[in-house]
Amino acid sequence: MNPVWNREKRTGSRGRIVSLLAAGRRTVEDLAGTLGITKNAVRAQLALLEREGLVEAQGEVKGSRRPAVLYGVREGADVHFSKAYPLVLSRLVRALSERMQPSQIETVMRDVGRGIAETAPRQEGTARERVDGAVKFLSSLGSLAEVSEERGRLVIKGHGCPISMAVDADVRSCKAMEALIAHLTGLPVTERCDHGARPSCRFEIKMPAGKG
Repeated sequence: MNPVWNREKRTGSRGRIVSLLAAGRRTVEDLAGTLGITKNAVRAQLALLEREGLVEAQGEVKGSRRPAVLYGVREGADVHFSKAYPLVLSRLVRALSERMQPSQIETVMRDVGRGIAETAPRQEGTARERVDGAVKFLSSLGSLAEVSEERGRLVIKGHGCPISMAVDADVRSCKAMEALIAHLTGLPVTERCDHGARPSCRFEIKMPAGKG
């Protein structure tokens, strides 16, 4: 998943390439001709988009010398360009919070977090290695986070919040991320997020005594 699809990426060469591929599969030569840039420039942008999980090779077409690779938008990548998903999520969370008891909405959020964690690769190794693995998984979901050590605890700090609109609807949305990290690491996790005008993540993890 793409961590940040900002305005520059949407309107620059990569954004234009994605828009063209969304309309249909194309070769490097096709893209270069349409965009008026070199084939090497297209290849460089495609390489970045492939690493971000947005485009992929989807077949070949006969060329003058050898088959040319056809590129297309990867299935599910349209989520990154949609403004509807966060709006629907926000309204869904708000509707749930208006209809459910506080304990019920928190239980639902924890179930959501554990469910997401089950889609991640199994985390193994020391406690620190499992925490690092959890942060890597969070990064794949769009979280810009880092790990630090504070008074015998590991702290995951986020630069911003990947589910800020849901948090704005109900701060208990953070419990989903708390449960996700706890499930991934197998360690006690306490949410200490900033729920202000610009939410940011903070999860404190208690380390096992005498273990790394």
